[in-house]
Amino acid sequence: MKKIVKSFLVIFTIMIAVTLVFSGMVKKTRSEINFKKFGKYTVVKSEIINGKMKRVDSSTEFKGKGLIGGLTGKLFLKSGEKGEIINLQSMVIYKLDHKKKEYRVVPIEKLFEEREEVEKTGETSYQEEQEKKEESNIKIIRSEFKVNGTGETKEINKFPCKKYTINWFTKWENIRTGEKGTDRLYTEVWTTPITDEIRQAREDEINFSREYMKAIGIDVDNLQQEILGTTWIALFSNMNKENGKPKQQESSQFVKEMKKIEGYPVIIDGKYYITRQKPEGESETTETPNIKKKFGGFLKKAVKKKSKSEKENTPAFSYYTELIEFSTAKIGDEEFQVNPAYKKKE
Repeated sequence: MKKIVKSFLVIFTIMIAVTLVFSGMVKKTRSEINFKKFGKYTVVKSEIINGKMKRVDSSTEFKGKGLIGGLTGKLFLKSGEKGEIINLQSMVIYKLDHKKKEYRVVPIEKLFEEREEVEKTGETSYQEEQEKKEESNIKIIRSEFKVNGTGETKEINKFPCKKYTINWFTKWENIRTGEKGTDRLYTEVWTTPITDEIRQAREDEINFSREYMKAIGIDVDNLQQEILGTTWIALFSNMNKENGKPKQQESSQFVKEMKKIEGYPVIIDGKYYITRQKPEGESETTETPNIKKKFGGFLKKAVKKKSKSEKENTPAFSYYTELIEFSTAKIGDEEFQVNPAYKKKE
């Protein structure tokens, strides 16, 4: 009799464990965004998903340059350790501050209402209006977009990978001001074959994103793009707006070339270069005071040439992201609970 009871308790315990633990997705990434003029922003992120629940924990660091970098670090790209738990069952988001051991509760319905209000009013910012006007003055002289497989292979974070390069070049002219320029994006992409585990993890990620987008009222059609679609490239095309930018090419050209890339991205390493040529009669560089008087005309020309070369070879913006882990795992509901030691902030 004791053996029967003991066996029953073991089976009962296993049944309880099975009901509390489910299969889910685990993803860990590291990203760096480097702005030539005002600093570097680094994010190490850990994500887990189980059905209609998602948790994101991130550690961020911003190293600013100069006055602008200092203000950016204080106001926008703050360093710290944050977290977020999205629960689509209860329709709330828990915003976690791991350093302060605090959390806030934000209803998902409120996000939807704010977005809906903007759509109703149809308000656009002054900056957006100026960008639309400026774009009409831009004439595309030449535009090229090319993807190539290099044949190189190596193992990255236990993923077997192969390398691709992406070259995007655009030459343009502002027909109103006479200014000319080029925008060039060079990207190295390392991908790994899509295994059954990666396919399942990716499906869990997409399904949650689709449900979340529906919950806050965003069109889910945008999620139909492939993981290496045009969305991340658009980030680079919108970087330089102070003097206008060339109109983006039709997405069909991007998609055609991007189909050459096979597998799931493990590393995306992009560098964005900007070159500007002032209209005739305007100086392109600022000379160092008294340099001609002190060192002569020859040295002056050499310094100008070196300065221009360094400027052209330094990316205005670079973006690096690395996949550290992407897998399926058994994840229990306790992973999506707020630490009881954290204090609720109203």
